[in-house]
Amino acid sequence: MRYERQIIIDGWGTGGQEKLKKSHVGIAGIGGLGSPAAIYLAAAGVGRLSICDYQDLEISNLNRQVLYITDDVGKSKVQAARQHLTALNPEIDVIAHEEPVSSENIADIFGDCDLIVDCLDNPETRLIINEYCVKQSIAFVHAGVREFYGQVMLINPPLTPCLACFFDAGGFADDGPIPICGSTAGVLGSLEANLAQRWLMGMEPGSDGVFFSVDLTTMEINRIEMTKNPDCPVCG
Repeated sequence: MRYERQIIIDGWGTGGQEKLKKSHVGIAGIGGLGSPAAIYLAAAGVGRLSICDYQDLEISNLNRQVLYITDDVGKSKVQAARQHLTALNPEIDVIAHEEPVSSENIADIFGDCDLIVDCLDNPETRLIINEYCVKQSIAFVHAGVREFYGQVMLINPPLTPCLACFFDAGGFADDGPIPICGSTAGVLGSLEANLAQRWLMGMEPGSDGVFFSVDLTTMEINRIEMTKNPDCPVCG
């Protein structure tokens, strides 16, 4: 009964629900993007979630990190997130990794995942995940947000362009906290969850390698077909 409303969607059914139950999704970063992504993947019945973050919750996080409550301020994000996600859906397994993702530990954190969701605000770590996914042929969903704008893309190596085909961490200056409307992170994190669960059920072949640019000041989503960069340092 928990999943009744989604099972009756055309193309979902009990077969799709079983695929979600058997799936293992990694979530890198459990903040503004990771909160809605994790909530909807847990609610949908993804059988195992590996969540990774090394920060404690600050009160300034609460305008957008909707997985938490005020009493969680000062606590480890992954431990509080695990508590809330298992309370939402006790039928799933949530594994908490309280450490930053690096080239040395990424295989230990996400090694047996079917898909990784990039919910980070660190461009260098995003490229670590990208390179790992390309080498291991693991699909991942990328998103980024700022103010009222965002982007999201499903990357499925080796079939699609990778993040490094068009994304250069050196182009991002560290100019302090990123300005962000909380609902912008909510929209983009929800889109990440949507792409992830549809891919896990085999319902998302048309969005592999498509870059979606989201402008919430005009309520527009632009679809940009990406192509591989032959000079890409990772997949070229």
